[in-house]
Amino acid sequence: MKKATWVALLVCLMATGVGCQKLKARILMRDANNLYKSEKYLEAVKKYDQVIAIDPWWAEAYRNAGLAYLALYQPGSHHHLDVEYSDNAILKLRRYLQFVPSDERMEDLLMDTYLKTGRYDEAANYYKEKLKKDPKNSKLLQSIGMIYAKASNFEEARKWFRARAEADEKNAEAWYSLGVLCWERAYKGTDLLIEEKKSLIDEGMQALQKAVELRPDYFEAYSYINLLWRQKALTEMDPEAAQKDLQEADVNLKKAMKLRSEQMKKGA
Repeated sequence: MKKATWVALLVCLMATGVGCQKLKARILMRDANNLYKSEKYLEAVKKYDQVIAIDPWWAEAYRNAGLAYLALYQPGSHHHLDVEYSDNAILKLRRYLQFVPSDERMEDLLMDTYLKTGRYDEAANYYKEKLKKDPKNSKLLQSIGMIYAKASNFEEARKWFRARAEADEKNAEAWYSLGVLCWERAYKGTDLLIEEKKSLIDEGMQALQKAVELRPDYFEAYSYINLLWRQKALTEMDPEAAQKDLQEADVNLKKAMKLRSEQMKKGA
């Protein structure tokens, strides 16, 4: 045993019981951090758990243990050990975030772990709990919508994207996101009936029109209005109606290209 450790233990014996435990926790934390730096992650998490057993309020012990479990986890693996590592990483990071809810980096890591392991509902529920305290929080509503979009759950994604747009109705980007989501579903939805596709196109058009009303130079929104007109043309039974849709698409495409060119010149 190193001399410094002997000295620390001697001091501990001379201290009160509580002081001794705190000192022991600090020594264990130091050892755990050194193991982590040496990439001995399994040994490190055992030490962090010992720290937590002594001091359950030491937030950094939960954070560092979570990071160690993430270092052990192999993304995409369904091996029982990797499932265990990811489970433990989530538990530790969630506990840490109860102490330090403002740590966005750790929250991002937690979300990344949820998504990489296909825990979409758990990820959404995490934000839904936060939403209870701030029901119109645009960022939270967007995050929930994006989680469901990533899970290919269109109906839930649309519900939350619309909730975000209605809660933040002066935000052009919120309406744009809803419009793009509707276009993507219409474009990829080979399972959709014609009437369902038309309804989606109408909803997307309305959302994108609100986006350009709020931001007249929003060339990306005009690009998607163009794409929605092209999807609409595919739903027409009358060739003349389809041709008119394509003409509307061209009008909006030219508008998008003109606005983009103007913005590029300003940027230059």
